[in-house]
Amino acid sequence: MENKNENTSKIYGTKATVAQIFATIAQGFLLIGLGMEIGMPTVVIQQLYQNSDSEFSLTLTEISWYGSLLNIFHPVGSFVSGFLQERFGRKRCIIFANFPSIFGWILLYYTHSAVSLYASTILMGLSIGFSEAPILSYVGEITEPRLRGSMASLTSTAPMLGVSFLFTLAYFFEWQTVALLSTFCPITSICLVTLIPESPIWLVAKGEYEKAEKALCWLRGWVKPEVVKTEYLELVRYNEISGTQQITPVANQKNLFSKLAQFKDPSVYRPLRLIIFYFLISIIVSTIPWRPFISKIMTEVGLSNNQSLLLVAFAVLQNIGCVIVVLTVHCLGKRFLTNLTFSINTLLLFLFGIYIIAIKNGYICSTPWIPITILCGVYFFGASVIILPWMALSEVFPNKSRGIAIGLSAGLLYLLIFVLRKSYLAVEALLTLEYTMVFFGFFGIFGSLYLYFFLPETENKTLLEIEEFFK
Repeated sequence: MENKNENTSKIYGTKATVAQIFATIAQGFLLIGLGMEIGMPTVVIQQLYQNSDSEFSLTLTEISWYGSLLNIFHPVGSFVSGFLQERFGRKRCIIFANFPSIFGWILLYYTHSAVSLYASTILMGLSIGFSEAPILSYVGEITEPRLRGSMASLTSTAPMLGVSFLFTLAYFFEWQTVALLSTFCPITSICLVTLIPESPIWLVAKGEYEKAEKALCWLRGWVKPEVVKTEYLELVRYNEISGTQQITPVANQKNLFSKLAQFKDPSVYRPLRLIIFYFLISIIVSTIPWRPFISKIMTEVGLSNNQSLLLVAFAVLQNIGCVIVVLTVHCLGKRFLTNLTFSINTLLLFLFGIYIIAIKNGYICSTPWIPITILCGVYFFGASVIILPWMALSEVFPNKSRGIAIGLSAGLLYLLIFVLRKSYLAVEALLTLEYTMVFFGFFGIFGSLYLYFFLPETENKTLLEIEEFFK
């Protein structure tokens, strides 16, 4: 099976690569906007936290809610999109997801209170939730095995690029202006996504074979049907094996409970269990719980000056780390990169905690370049820590359950982020900053060991091979 896919991949040539890159980039603008939405609380909190000079300021309780509220409404969008994309298709759901984002940015531009801040971030959370499941399903389904890892990493890199873009804008403009400029990404996404085809796998599952063949021809370099005939037949066979071919209107009316019953299948609950743990450890090790409060943390470790410039530097390093993953994942594999980057970031968390302990106990003098170097390393290697689980997410679930399983996984991920972000300031108040870092480091050790023994390699594997592995 793998050899057949590899042979068909080779005959398509450069045009096929260009077509798949364009299809990935088209919906990638929504993900750039997603990164900007995720990074915006950091900018707003930096400007409004206990700032008497601004029109209104935020208290510690308010920044705790604002920094985490986006993530509690994301699961709602993720769970709903898991069903919607199976009925209406990946492409329509991606287009629809842009509208809450546009309304959220406009509301943020006009905000004058903490309540309207909350409302804007709720809209953004719903937009993120609606978008991720169909995007991940789409990219996993349209790409050849030789490109799937790189294309999936591009979708994971796009939010990092969005964060960099946001922090750069925030360095030059006020946060309200940044909010207005940010509407560019979802508007561009709507325009570009209308130009790309629907997922051929979804079209075959709906019995629309002619449209599926045309979509495959587009995605393989705008070629004639006879060129994609072998892969098209393999695609139909994959749908037969996965039990999704020729879904009838009656089958589309399955209720919620019958769809959830699919999670009793080992090919679904085994990768789900692995992915959730993978995400949990990556959230902690990549420092996602305390990123909205990074300005407060930098002030505590003696980095009060040039914080906006440091945020830009951190975001640039994060993007460089993402690019390196994109370029190396095909050769090194997801498993090796996971083991390497998770271990390095775990070590950096321990070093950060030890540095703060040494400063507070007078063992060493405050040396700004040390925390700056550690934080640069955390953001650089954290890029891989963040995106590798997302790359695996688009591959590990079987075709018949991919939409709802990815939606549920993404929803649970952001529920975890909400809990960890909302509780972070309370944990820090209880343990102090230094021991919170050490506490996270111990999580990293446990998680790295677990993934070393149980994480399979999915790079250069066909979707059918991955599905059979979990069975």
